[in-house]
Amino acid sequence: MSKQSKNQGKMVDTVEVTGQRRDIFKNRDAVLVLIYFLVFIFFAVKVPFVVGALVLGYYFSIILSVPYDFVLKKTNQKYLAIMSYIFVVFVFVYAVVSFFPMIVNQIREIIAKAQETNLNLEIPNWALGFLNDLKTNVSSFLSSIVKYVVGIIPSLITMVMLLIVTMVGIESIRAYFGKKVHLLFVDNPKYGELFVKAFFSEVKRYLRGQVLVSFISATLTTVGLYVIGVPSALTLGVLSFVGGFFPFVGLLLTAVPMYLLAFTSNGLSGMLWLTLLLVAVNQSESWLYGPRIQGDNLKLHWFVILISIFVFGSVLGFVGVLIALPILLFIRSFWRFYVLGVQR
Repeated sequence: MSKQSKNQGKMVDTVEVTGQRRDIFKNRDAVLVLIYFLVFIFFAVKVPFVVGALVLGYYFSIILSVPYDFVLKKTNQKYLAIMSYIFVVFVFVYAVVSFFPMIVNQIREIIAKAQETNLNLEIPNWALGFLNDLKTNVSSFLSSIVKYVVGIIPSLITMVMLLIVTMVGIESIRAYFGKKVHLLFVDNPKYGELFVKAFFSEVKRYLRGQVLVSFISATLTTVGLYVIGVPSALTLGVLSFVGGFFPFVGLLLTAVPMYLLAFTSNGLSGMLWLTLLLVAVNQSESWLYGPRIQGDNLKLHWFVILISIFVFGSVLGFVGVLIALPILLFIRSFWRFYVLGVQR
């Protein structure tokens, strides 16, 4: 084939691909999906606690469905699976009502202990003054967080109630939505239904894998804190487990009280050992059990995840941190289905 013929063939391919991509903007289903997405973002801005409760409710329903699916698979008895689900929901509600307030009180005790601790280290006065100022600033920062949480308790109570209702009713909601989802599309309802299922399947796969990843990391962190002599190791371990569901941001927030306690209890050596512990756990998660458990199924670059969390967190606050990764997965699914036209 001559060079001219090859070039003409490339030009034809380019025209065909360009034509396909222009047709995308005429696809009413693609436009509708973008409208649904913008409506969701609008409500996330205007009523963040409601959206946050619904999102967390969906997250926890996926997490708590693990024992349901396990019991149903092993026994093939639906009533036993339902009983296991109810039991896990009861444990979760008990934890929210009693355990997490205890964590807040533990953090308050940590702050009080740090503020009362006098540093008597054999270092220059200017360095000692800097460390005392750092201790005061960090304590003030944690105190402001606790005051903020106390100030929004009514909203948090509403959020927890919505969260529990969502968790309990998620199965019926999912069944109803699954039967009606095709009504959201007009040009190709079957293809739209396939898009929705693919998107939620990715979110579900991520959450289930992250449960085990966070549990392993939290266990290693708790054991390490005990070994290096940091007080309240179990409380800090629980916080690290919860923080594991918020990549990078969760690590930063849980590391602050850890460093504060390590510094007030063991000085600079405690901070050094804590740094080694956190680096070891983080690197083990990144290179050993994390990719194996998740199966590298998301295939999203860590820098893209980090930027998205900070961007959406800055714009939408806590809810932005919750929905940053699902938004990335949504954009990727939308690109595959309605831009490239590739079915998964």
